[in-house]
Amino acid sequence: MLFKRNELKRHMALIISFAIVLISIFNVAVSAPKVHAAVPSAQATYYVSPAGSDSNPGTIDAPFQTITKARDVVRTINKSMTGDIYVYLRGGDYRITSTITFGTQDSGSNGYRIFYQAYEGEKPVLNGATKVTGWTQHSGNIYKASLNRSTKLRNLYVNDRRASMTSKRVTARGGYGTYSVTQGQADWAWTGGSKSDGVQYNASDVPTIAENKDDLEIVNGTTWNENIVCTRDVITSGNYRVLLLQQPYGAIAQTPGWGAAFSASGTHTIYNAFEFLNSPGQFYFNKTTKTLYYYPRSGENMATANVEAPVVEKLIDIAGTSTTNRVKNITFQGITFANTDYGLVNVAGSRGKSTCQASQAFIAFYNDNWHKTKYDLVDTLPGMINVSSSDSINFIDNVVKHSGNDGITMVNDVINSTLIGNYITDITSSGMTIGHPQHVYIGNGGSRAKYPTGVEGVCKNITISNNMLYDISTAPGFGGCAAITAYFADTVSITHNHVQSTAYNGIHLGWGWKEFKDSTTCKNNTISYNRIIDPLTRLHDSGGIYTIGQMPGTNINENYVKGVPSNATGPTYGLHNDEGTAYIIENDNVLDISPNVTYTINCEDYGDKHHLTILRTYATVNKMGKNPPNSTIDTPIAVPDNVWPLAQYNVCLNSGIQEEYRNIIPQSLLSVQDYVFPASCFARGGEDISIRSSGSAANTVWFAPAGTTSFAEGPSMTKASGTATTICAPQAAGTYKLCVVNSSGTKIGESAALIRVSGSASQIEAESYTSQSGIQTETCSEGGQNIGYIENGDYAVYKGINFGSNTTGFQARVASGASGGNIEIRLDSINGPLVGTCAVTGTGGWQTWADAKCNISGASGTHDLYLKFTGGSGYLFNVNWFQFIKESVKPVLVGDLNGDGSVNTTDYALMKMYILGTIEDFPVDNDLKAGDLNGDGVIDSRDFAVFKQYLLGIISELPYLG
Repeated sequence: MLFKRNELKRHMALIISFAIVLISIFNVAVSAPKVHAAVPSAQATYYVSPAGSDSNPGTIDAPFQTITKARDVVRTINKSMTGDIYVYLRGGDYRITSTITFGTQDSGSNGYRIFYQAYEGEKPVLNGATKVTGWTQHSGNIYKASLNRSTKLRNLYVNDRRASMTSKRVTARGGYGTYSVTQGQADWAWTGGSKSDGVQYNASDVPTIAENKDDLEIVNGTTWNENIVCTRDVITSGNYRVLLLQQPYGAIAQTPGWGAAFSASGTHTIYNAFEFLNSPGQFYFNKTTKTLYYYPRSGENMATANVEAPVVEKLIDIAGTSTTNRVKNITFQGITFANTDYGLVNVAGSRGKSTCQASQAFIAFYNDNWHKTKYDLVDTLPGMINVSSSDSINFIDNVVKHSGNDGITMVNDVINSTLIGNYITDITSSGMTIGHPQHVYIGNGGSRAKYPTGVEGVCKNITISNNMLYDISTAPGFGGCAAITAYFADTVSITHNHVQSTAYNGIHLGWGWKEFKDSTTCKNNTISYNRIIDPLTRLHDSGGIYTIGQMPGTNINENYVKGVPSNATGPTYGLHNDEGTAYIIENDNVLDISPNVTYTINCEDYGDKHHLTILRTYATVNKMGKNPPNSTIDTPIAVPDNVWPLAQYNVCLNSGIQEEYRNIIPQSLLSVQDYVFPASCFARGGEDISIRSSGSAANTVWFAPAGTTSFAEGPSMTKASGTATTICAPQAAGTYKLCVVNSSGTKIGESAALIRVSGSASQIEAESYTSQSGIQTETCSEGGQNIGYIENGDYAVYKGINFGSNTTGFQARVASGASGGNIEIRLDSINGPLVGTCAVTGTGGWQTWADAKCNISGASGTHDLYLKFTGGSGYLFNVNWFQFIKESVKPVLVGDLNGDGSVNTTDYALMKMYILGTIEDFPVDNDLKAGDLNGDGVIDSRDFAVFKQYLLGIISELPYLG
């Protein structure tokens, strides 16, 4: 970061510094991990290819054909592993016709992992569909092809896009007939009662249905929920067309309380009749004739179109048997999971999907108060990928797309697992689901609970980070689902995700409303640094982030929410703290929302909310309800023109996917300039606006003011590098846009966000980094060499610092005019590894100097050095000079984690605590050298396994000597 020199006589006016990272052009597909033909430390390596054969030995030259074959071979060697096992998937389509299952016999052992991952530079696709070919014109714009299938088809994907079932929107004219239930008549009859057996419509609104009348579906909804009922027949009664419902699910769908149930009146949409096929992108499958019909979209050529009809509901199912017999230590990486169907909930042969709220469905007939059942009345939906009773299951850098139900589910007893760097798109219901609504308490399973005692377990220690979830809860009937759903969950970290375009809320956390105040299963969760764009595209009565029920130890901080619509058709909120929300800290969130939302944050004194801390909210509108008891809630700072001050702009800038994972974002969805410049911001004339380019050198970042006619360098034009001649669209006086120009001078895009300047815009200048290993020199009024006046969050970059083997410290001479702060030493990026921190106390003034010194731990080789300044208030301090300290250091004894000079069971216990996250570091100074027992540069479960073998005498010495 570059810092503006200000003279003391200007009373140290506020310095604003921007660090905008220009990343290289995004690719649609997730990059495959860089792996090679063999890993020296691996116990075994196998290869799979669609062109292989399961009679092959699984070598790179003679690969298996199926993942199930590779899994079965791994089972023969994984009982006592001596290294990781790798199964490399070569590129191509793996046509999955039945779910691939993994049980406890498929686990990694002895602390080692089993990897199923993409081969270098290739894209394996686990495809749950069959390709439909042989299209001919049926009539007009409708085409047809044969499809060998005997059941209803609910999902179809054409040229990598979801097609839609045929539909007609009509007005229901009330119920028809009565369906009665006697309590106990079947396992689904939890109580007795009667509901409508069908729905009436004007015969003029619903045409005669010729075939497959049991394939019709009816969808209705509220402002926060949608229901699906299926039909068994269509009859005509007087002037009405009557759709008779499949029972008992038709009756079950009419039971949810609070106005959420399916109703035989109001506006309905009827789906899946050939008679409705009249619009581009629609399909209909006639199971009687086994014929698929499709109305192409503009530009689709059915002779060459890729049409995928899914045949499975689940691609992957990973399941142990109990809380003491879990599947363990499996990683899936670089794989595309695509194209599944879903036949809806099946109760006694009838189908449907109805609930009061969220990604779940009723499974029995009961009264309207599901709280009385402790939510045994509902179950979660299946996913394309399903995990339960498992420990350390990781999904990294995958693509999950075109799901007929959920994306990835981890609903019962999943611990210590990660979902990182995945691109999840076009998901029917929830993109990721963690935990279960039945987990009010653990171990109280009765005759109706899904999970008995010993099997039921709360999901705990789950990391969900740097994922992009786009176009979620897309399909009709599933609008009440979130991109990320977590029910009763413990220590789930949801950070740095990009959520965009959801029918309902962006992120959902919690359950139970105000009903179960002694429940302790939802706690210690984090939702921070996420970017949530355009939630509530179809439904309302929620917000960008939704919480419900008590959740002690929960933090929801520094999220950026953009695009929450007005409350024209239902209540909307920037953040929605629903009934029972308690014990959360919700600070420093930035909300770019409609001025016509119901509340900026829904935290009014209603529904037993209490113990909320909500501070420093910046939003485009200030509409707050009454404060709930025992709460500390700031009035939001209103920024009606959404041009944010620096601190809030940095929340926007730092939200969402971090640079390491940004290649997962397709450029077609989000341009480079709009990701690195996510929001409008404010600067004063005379202050620096610096731009850092870390992407393609051929692309140049510019700020272009109004009236600019060329990109000639000058005092009112800021650029990062290169030259160009085209211009950005002129803006109002005093405002600028971020533009990206390629090396040939062609503008390739501009940001939607603006920078607004007050004062003289001609004083906005560009400065350059000083690329040197020593001091960045400036001429300052007080003399000496320094890097300027510094605020909290600023940083300086020094290129190519060589950390010699005896570089152990860093020393800086500083003057502090504030209460103090820290210098963080990080390597290679502003968010890179932290290798040292220097504490700085107040020195009493700008000309009063003091030396700050700290140790550097774990740095070696040549790195770019980032000095980040944190803490304090106002101006933090001035760094006059710095130097590295080189001195002899006592060698670290590898494995001696407590520094007592020996390696024993005490150190082993410390290693276990570190791996489990109970402690963050070891008592010794050089954690990495002491704990990295296998010398791979990280401390993880592999080192733990090595430690165990050493203590048991399996190996006589540690393989890495530091």
